[in-house]
Amino acid sequence: MRTLLIGASGQLGHALASAFGTKDEVIAAGYRHARAGQRVLDLGDAGSVRAALEDARPDVVLIAGAQCNVDRCETEPAECERINVAGPRTIAEYARAHGTFVVFYSTDHVFPGEKPAYTERDAIAPANAYARSKAAAEAALLSLVPARALILRTSWLYGPDPARRNFALRLVDRLRKGERVQVPSDQTGCPTYTEDLAAATRALVERERAGIFHACGPDEIVRTALAHAICRRFKLDPTLVIPTPTAALGQPAPRPRRVVMDCSELRAAVDVDFRGVEAGVASLAADGGGA
Repeated sequence: MRTLLIGASGQLGHALASAFGTKDEVIAAGYRHARAGQRVLDLGDAGSVRAALEDARPDVVLIAGAQCNVDRCETEPAECERINVAGPRTIAEYARAHGTFVVFYSTDHVFPGEKPAYTERDAIAPANAYARSKAAAEAALLSLVPARALILRTSWLYGPDPARRNFALRLVDRLRKGERVQVPSDQTGCPTYTEDLAAATRALVERERAGIFHACGPDEIVRTALAHAICRRFKLDPTLVIPTPTAALGQPAPRPRRVVMDCSELRAAVDVDFRGVEAGVASLAADGGGA
Protein backbone atom coordinates (compact mmCIF):
# COMPACT_ATOMS: atom_id res chain seq x y z
CA MET A 1 0.00 0.00 0.00
CA ARG A 2 1.35 3.39 -1.02
CA THR A 3 0.49 6.10 1.48
CA LEU A 4 0.90 9.84 0.96
CA LEU A 5 1.30 11.44 4.39
CA ILE A 6 0.58 15.17 4.28
CA GLY A 7 1.74 16.99 7.39
CA ALA A 8 4.52 14.49 8.06
CA SER A 9 6.60 17.08 9.93
CA GLY A 10 3.91 17.68 12.56
CA GLN A 11 3.33 15.79 15.81
CA LEU A 12 0.53 13.62 14.41
CA GLY A 13 2.50 13.11 11.20
CA HIS A 14 5.43 11.89 13.30
CA ALA A 15 3.21 9.20 14.86
CA LEU A 16 1.53 8.28 11.58
CA ALA A 17 4.89 7.81 9.84
CA SER A 18 5.80 5.21 12.45
CA ALA A 19 2.40 3.48 12.39
CA PHE A 20 2.23 3.17 8.62
CA GLY A 21 5.95 2.88 7.83
CA THR A 22 6.27 -0.61 9.31
CA LYS A 23 4.21 -2.17 6.51
CA ASP A 24 3.63 0.43 3.81
CA GLU A 25 5.54 2.62 1.43
CA VAL A 26 5.08 6.08 2.91
CA ILE A 27 5.67 9.23 0.87
CA ALA A 28 6.13 11.96 3.48
CA ALA A 29 5.24 15.57 2.70
CA GLY A 30 5.60 18.65 4.89
CA TYR A 31 5.59 22.38 4.36
CA ARG A 32 7.15 25.04 6.56
CA HIS A 33 8.84 22.49 8.81
CA ALA A 34 9.52 19.81 6.19
CA ARG A 35 12.53 17.70 7.13
CA ALA A 36 15.23 16.23 4.92
CA GLY A 37 13.80 13.65 2.58
CA GLN A 38 10.24 14.98 2.80
CA ARG A 39 8.45 16.48 -0.17
CA VAL A 40 7.54 20.15 0.25
CA LEU A 41 3.79 20.47 -0.22
CA ASP A 42 1.56 23.48 0.43
CA LEU A 43 -1.85 21.99 1.23
CA GLY A 44 -3.52 25.25 0.20
CA ASP A 45 -1.90 25.28 -3.25
CA ALA A 46 -4.00 23.14 -5.61
CA GLY A 47 -1.15 22.79 -8.10
CA SER A 48 1.24 21.60 -5.40
CA VAL A 49 -1.31 19.09 -4.11
CA ARG A 50 -2.17 17.73 -7.55
CA ALA A 51 1.50 17.36 -8.48
CA ALA A 52 2.20 15.39 -5.30
CA LEU A 53 -0.79 13.14 -5.92
CA GLU A 54 0.13 12.50 -9.54
CA ASP A 55 3.73 11.71 -8.59
CA ALA A 56 2.86 9.47 -5.65
CA ARG A 57 -0.20 7.71 -7.09
CA PRO A 58 -1.19 6.76 -3.53
CA ASP A 59 -3.68 4.16 -2.41
CA VAL A 60 -4.24 6.17 0.78
CA VAL A 61 -3.84 9.86 1.60
CA LEU A 62 -3.50 10.89 5.26
CA ILE A 63 -4.34 14.58 5.70
CA ALA A 64 -2.51 15.34 8.94
CA GLY A 65 -1.51 18.82 7.77
CA ALA A 66 -3.62 21.89 8.52
CA GLN A 67 -3.56 25.44 9.80
CA CYS A 68 -4.00 24.45 13.45
CA ASN A 69 -3.42 27.81 15.12
CA VAL A 70 -6.98 28.47 16.26
CA ASP A 71 -6.43 32.19 16.87
CA ARG A 72 -4.65 32.73 13.57
CA CYS A 73 -7.54 31.03 11.79
CA GLU A 74 -9.85 33.55 13.45
CA THR A 75 -7.82 36.58 12.36
CA GLU A 76 -6.86 35.20 8.91
CA PRO A 77 -10.00 33.36 7.75
CA ALA A 78 -9.06 33.40 4.05
CA GLU A 79 -5.76 31.65 4.79
CA CYS A 80 -7.59 29.19 7.03
CA GLU A 81 -10.05 28.45 4.23
CA ARG A 82 -7.27 28.05 1.67
CA ILE A 83 -5.43 25.41 3.70
CA ASN A 84 -8.10 23.66 5.73
CA VAL A 85 -10.95 23.52 3.19
CA ALA A 86 -9.59 23.98 -0.34
CA GLY A 87 -6.72 21.55 0.25
CA PRO A 88 -8.85 18.60 1.40
CA ARG A 89 -11.36 19.36 -1.36
CA THR A 90 -8.61 19.10 -4.00
CA ILE A 91 -7.58 15.74 -2.53
CA ALA A 92 -11.19 14.54 -2.51
CA GLU A 93 -11.58 15.45 -6.19
CA TYR A 94 -8.49 13.38 -7.01
CA ALA A 95 -9.71 10.52 -4.82
CA ARG A 96 -13.09 10.44 -6.57
CA ALA A 97 -11.35 10.04 -9.94
CA HIS A 98 -8.79 7.44 -8.80
CA GLY A 99 -10.49 5.43 -6.05
CA THR A 100 -8.07 6.67 -3.39
CA PHE A 101 -8.90 6.27 0.31
CA VAL A 102 -8.67 9.54 2.27
CA VAL A 103 -8.19 10.07 6.00
CA PHE A 104 -8.99 13.50 7.44
CA TYR A 105 -8.54 14.74 11.00
CA SER A 106 -11.20 17.03 12.42
CA THR A 107 -11.82 18.57 15.82
CA ASP A 108 -14.04 18.41 18.90
CA HIS A 109 -14.56 22.16 18.41
CA VAL A 110 -17.25 21.40 15.82
CA PHE A 111 -19.48 20.99 18.89
CA PRO A 112 -20.55 23.88 21.17
CA GLY A 113 -20.06 21.94 24.40
CA GLU A 114 -23.63 22.02 25.67
CA LYS A 115 -24.22 18.25 25.98
CA PRO A 116 -22.61 15.82 28.45
CA ALA A 117 -21.11 13.92 25.50
CA TYR A 118 -21.45 14.02 21.72
CA THR A 119 -21.88 11.11 19.33
CA GLU A 120 -21.14 11.08 15.61
CA ARG A 121 -24.86 11.58 14.93
CA ASP A 122 -25.19 14.81 16.91
CA ALA A 123 -25.63 18.08 15.04
CA ILE A 124 -22.54 20.26 14.85
CA ALA A 125 -22.30 23.98 15.64
CA PRO A 126 -18.68 25.09 15.13
CA ALA A 127 -17.45 27.55 17.71
CA ASN A 128 -14.78 29.38 15.69
CA ALA A 129 -13.26 29.82 12.22
CA TYR A 130 -10.93 26.84 12.70
CA ALA A 131 -13.83 24.53 13.55
CA ARG A 132 -15.93 25.92 10.70
CA SER A 133 -13.12 25.12 8.28
CA LYS A 134 -12.90 21.57 9.59
CA ALA A 135 -16.68 21.16 9.30
CA ALA A 136 -16.57 22.44 5.71
CA ALA A 137 -13.81 19.99 4.83
CA GLU A 138 -15.78 17.15 6.41
CA ALA A 139 -18.76 18.08 4.24
CA ALA A 140 -16.65 18.22 1.08
CA LEU A 141 -15.17 14.78 1.68
CA LEU A 142 -18.50 13.19 2.52
CA SER A 143 -20.02 14.74 -0.61
CA LEU A 144 -17.24 13.79 -3.03
CA VAL A 145 -16.01 10.42 -1.70
CA PRO A 146 -18.55 9.21 0.88
CA ALA A 147 -17.46 5.57 0.66
CA ARG A 148 -13.71 6.31 0.62
CA ALA A 149 -13.35 8.99 3.30
CA LEU A 150 -12.51 8.36 6.95
CA ILE A 151 -13.00 11.38 9.23
CA LEU A 152 -11.55 11.25 12.73
CA ARG A 153 -12.64 13.94 15.16
CA THR A 154 -10.11 14.25 17.94
CA SER A 155 -9.18 16.45 20.88
CA TRP A 156 -6.13 18.04 22.57
CA LEU A 157 -3.39 16.14 20.76
CA TYR A 158 -0.05 15.59 22.49
CA GLY A 159 2.81 13.13 22.14
CA PRO A 160 6.40 12.78 20.96
CA ASP A 161 7.33 15.59 18.58
CA PRO A 162 10.88 16.46 17.46
CA ALA A 163 9.72 20.05 16.93
CA ARG A 164 8.08 20.17 20.41
CA ARG A 165 5.03 22.03 19.10
CA ASN A 166 2.27 20.73 21.37
CA PHE A 167 0.86 22.08 24.63
CA ALA A 168 2.60 19.53 26.83
CA LEU A 169 6.12 19.93 25.45
CA ARG A 170 5.89 23.69 25.13
CA LEU A 171 4.78 23.85 28.75
CA VAL A 172 7.72 21.65 29.81
CA ASP A 173 10.19 23.83 27.92
CA ARG A 174 8.85 27.08 29.37
CA LEU A 175 8.65 25.82 32.96
CA ARG A 176 12.19 24.49 32.74
CA LYS A 177 13.26 28.05 31.96
CA GLY A 178 11.46 29.25 35.08
CA GLU A 179 8.73 31.07 33.14
CA ARG A 180 5.29 31.62 34.63
CA VAL A 181 2.69 30.25 32.22
CA GLN A 182 -0.98 31.23 32.10
CA VAL A 183 -3.14 28.13 31.56
CA PRO A 184 -6.92 28.19 31.04
CA SER A 185 -8.71 27.23 34.23
CA ASP A 186 -12.12 26.74 32.60
CA GLN A 187 -11.43 24.69 29.46
CA THR A 188 -12.15 20.97 29.68
CA GLY A 189 -11.39 18.30 27.09
CA CYS A 190 -10.02 14.81 26.52
CA PRO A 191 -6.26 14.76 25.82
CA THR A 192 -5.33 12.33 23.06
CA TYR A 193 -1.94 10.66 22.69
CA THR A 194 -0.82 10.88 19.07
CA GLU A 195 0.55 7.33 18.91
CA ASP A 196 -2.85 5.95 19.96
CA LEU A 197 -4.66 7.99 17.30
CA ALA A 198 -2.14 6.79 14.70
CA ALA A 199 -2.67 3.16 15.73
CA ALA A 200 -6.45 3.57 15.48
CA THR A 201 -6.04 5.18 12.06
CA ARG A 202 -3.97 2.26 10.85
CA ALA A 203 -6.50 -0.27 12.12
CA LEU A 204 -9.43 1.55 10.49
CA VAL A 205 -7.62 1.95 7.17
CA GLU A 206 -6.78 -1.76 7.11
CA ARG A 207 -10.51 -2.45 7.44
CA GLU A 208 -11.38 0.30 4.91
CA ARG A 209 -13.80 1.82 7.41
CA ALA A 210 -15.26 5.02 6.01
CA GLY A 211 -17.39 7.66 7.72
CA ILE A 212 -17.00 9.72 10.88
CA PHE A 213 -15.50 8.37 14.10
CA HIS A 214 -14.79 10.15 17.36
CA ALA A 215 -11.26 9.33 18.51
CA CYS A 216 -9.91 10.85 21.71
CA GLY A 217 -8.45 9.91 25.06
CA PRO A 218 -10.63 8.46 27.83
CA ASP A 219 -10.02 11.12 30.50
CA GLU A 220 -12.00 14.34 30.82
CA ILE A 221 -9.75 16.95 32.41
CA VAL A 222 -9.44 20.71 32.93
CA ARG A 223 -6.45 22.27 31.18
CA THR A 224 -4.83 23.35 34.47
CA ALA A 225 -5.15 19.83 35.88
CA LEU A 226 -3.41 18.52 32.77
CA ALA A 227 -0.63 21.05 33.34
CA HIS A 228 -0.22 19.85 36.93
CA ALA A 229 -0.05 16.21 35.77
CA ILE A 230 2.74 17.23 33.41
CA CYS A 231 4.53 19.01 36.25
CA ARG A 232 4.38 15.91 38.45
CA ARG A 233 5.77 13.58 35.82
CA PHE A 234 8.51 15.96 34.58
CA LYS A 235 9.33 17.17 38.13
CA LEU A 236 8.55 20.81 37.39
CA ASP A 237 7.34 23.58 39.70
CA PRO A 238 3.50 23.66 39.60
CA THR A 239 3.42 27.15 41.14
CA LEU A 240 4.65 28.47 37.79
CA VAL A 241 1.33 27.38 36.27
CA ILE A 242 -1.04 30.34 36.61
CA PRO A 243 -4.73 29.31 36.38
CA THR A 244 -6.44 31.94 34.23
CA PRO A 245 -10.06 32.23 33.03
CA THR A 246 -10.41 32.08 29.27
CA ALA A 247 -12.00 35.52 29.23
CA ALA A 248 -8.81 37.01 30.68
CA LEU A 249 -6.50 35.47 28.07
CA GLY A 250 -7.55 37.76 25.23
CA GLN A 251 -7.72 34.96 22.68
CA PRO A 252 -9.28 36.09 19.36
CA ALA A 253 -11.08 32.79 18.77
CA PRO A 254 -13.95 31.71 21.02
CA ARG A 255 -13.55 28.27 22.58
CA PRO A 256 -16.20 25.89 23.85
CA ARG A 257 -15.52 25.48 27.57
CA ARG A 258 -16.13 21.75 27.70
CA VAL A 259 -16.45 19.18 24.93
CA VAL A 260 -16.51 15.42 25.52
CA MET A 261 -17.00 13.03 22.61
CA ASP A 262 -18.45 9.54 22.88
CA CYS A 263 -15.96 7.11 21.27
CA SER A 264 -18.14 3.98 21.51
CA GLU A 265 -18.28 3.52 17.74
CA LEU A 266 -14.50 3.58 17.47
CA ARG A 267 -14.11 1.05 20.28
CA ALA A 268 -16.59 -1.23 18.54
CA ALA A 269 -14.75 -0.94 15.23
CA VAL A 270 -11.13 -1.53 16.30
CA ASP A 271 -9.29 -2.95 19.29
CA VAL A 272 -7.03 0.00 20.12
CA ASP A 273 -6.62 1.31 23.66
CA PHE A 274 -6.21 5.06 24.15
CA ARG A 275 -4.02 6.09 27.06
CA GLY A 276 -5.41 8.12 29.92
CA VAL A 277 -3.65 11.27 31.04
CA GLU A 278 -1.31 9.72 33.60
CA ALA A 279 -0.23 6.93 31.25
CA GLY A 280 0.14 9.32 28.34
CA VAL A 281 2.25 11.84 30.23
CA ALA A 282 4.38 8.98 31.56
CA SER A 283 4.95 7.74 28.01
CA LEU A 284 5.86 11.24 26.89
CA ALA A 285 8.39 11.61 29.70
CA ALA A 286 9.89 8.19 29.01
CA ASP A 287 10.24 9.06 25.33
CA GLY A 288 11.93 12.38 26.12
CA GLY A 289 9.38 14.21 23.99
CA GLY A 290 10.62 12.78 20.71
CA ALA A 291 13.60 15.08 20.62
